[in-house]
Order: sequence, then structure tokens, then C-alpha cells
Amino acid sequence: MGAETPLNAGRRRDSRLRLSVPGRLITLTDTHKISLRDISQSGAKLVLPEQVQQGEDGVLEWLDFEAFGTIVWTHKGLAGMAFDEPLPTAVLLATREKFDSRAFKSHEEEAREQAADWYLGYKNR
Repeated sequence: MGAETPLNAGRRRDSRLRLSVPGRLITLTDTHKISLRDISQSGAKLVLPEQVQQGEDGVLEWLDFEAFGTIVWTHKGLAGMAFDEPLPTAVLLATREKFDSRAFKSHEEEAREQAADWYLGYKNR
């Protein structure tokens, strides 16, 4: 007889909050601008333009929060991070509340606005 497969095989153990929030991933070698696509108590999915390596440790920063963890997978501009310690439920609830109440811009939109502000400020001096 073969080994029995548990009913929850292949499922994530924590439900995920889906969102799109700018943030940063700080590793020993670099700081990456990222977009946080989903987050749970145990980890997060990141979109990032630069390549990171599986096994890299780092700090994920988003909104007013941070979590330490390890990159556990990468694939075509996406990366999965497993947190060293589970996020408190209060952090997830606060993330959802802040995400629901704010309109977020992409890093490219923020850069264009900063460049326009600099240009307009420079011209008016």
C-alpha cells in the first residue's frame, strides 16, 4: 500500500492577503525596490526588477512594517520570501487597512513625479 496523502497537501498553511504595495527588500549585497503582491503570516510574494538568489536572507519593508526572512523561490521577476517568524495578525490587519485606504503608485510613477517636481522647482528659482 502507498503512503496516504494528507487532505491539505499542496495547500498553503496561511491565507494570503492580495495587494500591490511598493516596498524594499534589503539583502547583504543590495537594496531592491519591490512590489509586494501578497502576504501572509508565513511569507510574501514579491515582484522585483533585479534578480535575487534563492537562499538570500533579507529584510522586507512595506508601509510602516518590516519582516526578516529568506528568499525561497524565484521565477521571472517574482520571488517568494519565507519569514523567520510569523507575522502577528495585527500587522496583517493593519496592512490591509492601510492598503484599502491609500492609492499606491508604482516606483516608475513616483520617479516621474519626483523628476517633474525637481524640474518645476528648478525652473521657478
